[in-house]
Amino acid sequence: MARHPTFVRAVAAALAVADEESVVEQVVALGGLAGARKPHAVIVARLRELPAIAADRRRMAEDEAEAARWAAVDRAVKRGETLRALVERGDIYADEARSMLAQDFADDGLRAIAAAALGGGAA
Repeated sequence: MARHPTFVRAVAAALAVADEESVVEQVVALGGLAGARKPHAVIVARLRELPAIAADRRRMAEDEAEAARWAAVDRAVKRGETLRALVERGDIYADEARSMLAQDFADDGLRAIAAAALGGGAA
């Protein structure tokens, strides 16, 4: 089996997306081989699934990161708008609000978004 071209290709594709230990763990995690009429075929099929599984995980992680970024942008906008309201009411000075934004947002992009909201305009 180790020299069969189909197995070799499946292993190579799986190893392209994960290290050897992870490939073995993932194949085992997909279930046992008891009762399989062709256990070798089951293993090859599982190996072939791993690149798609890895791609799905990568897409999910990217989607989660994008959602987190949009949530951070939303927080920055709301913070800028809140500080603008405080400045407009005279509760704080504009320079105090800008100083608060510098403390609140280490990320330059988020700070710029919050500053734009503070100024009532676009970044």
